[in-house]
Amino acid sequence: EEISETTPLAKSRGNRVFWTSIIEKQELRSVYPYTACVGLSLSTKQFTSIPTRAYLIRGVKVEVPHNTYVREDGSLSFIEDYAFDGSLHTRWTTCPVCIFYAMLTNKIWGAGDFVDSSSLNWVDLYPLAQYANQLITTPDGTQEPRFAINTVIGNRAQAYQVLRDLASTFRGMSYWASNAIQVTGDHGNLDGSDVAPVHLYNNSNVIDGFFNYSGTSLKTRSTSIRIRYNDPDNFYRPNFVVVEDYDLITKYGYQTKEIVAFGCTSKWQAQRMGQWMIAAEKLDQEVISFSTGLEGVAVFPGQVFAVSDEMKQGIRASGRVTSASTTEITVDQSYWSTGADFVNPQLTCVMPDGDTETNYIWKRNGNVHTLLTPFSAAPQAQSVWSIRSTAFVEQKFRCLSIDES
Repeated sequence: EEISETTPLAKSRGNRVFWTSIIEKQELRSVYPYTACVGLSLSTKQFTSIPTRAYLIRGVKVEVPHNTYVREDGSLSFIEDYAFDGSLHTRWTTCPVCIFYAMLTNKIWGAGDFVDSSSLNWVDLYPLAQYANQLITTPDGTQEPRFAINTVIGNRAQAYQVLRDLASTFRGMSYWASNAIQVTGDHGNLDGSDVAPVHLYNNSNVIDGFFNYSGTSLKTRSTSIRIRYNDPDNFYRPNFVVVEDYDLITKYGYQTKEIVAFGCTSKWQAQRMGQWMIAAEKLDQEVISFSTGLEGVAVFPGQVFAVSDEMKQGIRASGRVTSASTTEITVDQSYWSTGADFVNPQLTCVMPDGDTETNYIWKRNGNVHTLLTPFSAAPQAQSVWSIRSTAFVEQKFRCLSIDES
């Protein structure tokens, strides 16, 4: 029934209106570039409040070498007999090397405004990616890639710290040299063989002829390491793996350390990380430092070099080459022994290109050594040499840093 506007309202309180809220519905089409959006429709009969939600996502796609394909677990498989020509294609992957490269060069969520792809060299990254994606048999009989990363970087952070965290997943180390970003890793060869030294230093090619040695404190050598990772069997909540060395516990006592395996979702990968850290602290007990001339540029951080120090060996088994061909090397002063432990002597020389080569010695006549097989090139005069045998060998060190003075 319609009521006229002139009809008075009943009672005096009817002439006031209290407006508490208004709701206006508008249809909006929002665009969220470079963002993954998800929507859920939930019944209020089942949930009295908004529930906590968790999502299993694959994340962004990154550039990977063109001669690879992605396995089911996200790791990369390198196609045999298909050489890498430097080109890349975009795929989703868990390869930490490719994600590290993307974080450096992406202009949207990475450091691409400051780092160009030309500042990185896939000659260095490619073997690191091969090593990271090599399948490893775990103690339960399954196989998984050696290194993989599954994480969400959801907050702003210092770019250098994020890159260091990403590099730690494949035991990598980055530095600036030759107007480019150099990346290397602390690991061996793909076939499991020892890493060959790239250069040789002895008392004749270091300033004052001295090497300085320093050791690590016993308190810094961990005997038990607790590694935190995200457990996929428990909704990716944090879990822990403990790695211990009982021989070290007996020797040094119970010295614990807790570390975080960044982006790790495999307990076996976390275990391997702990085993590597214990082994590194157990074996890398000695640090060497020395000053040299232009030969210092022959080694970059991360590379392995050899040292023949007569002060430590107690004998002079190294020096300078006087003259040489590919089969006969004349040295400044030779070392030879008729002892039973001096078996299968080998001669190491620095080649004209800076690399080292080692061959067995067939015979010796004074300071002239005749090789069993020839070198690829004749060592230059005044280059360095050393002798090894079953009785003694050169020490190998990994370069950590180089300072100019």
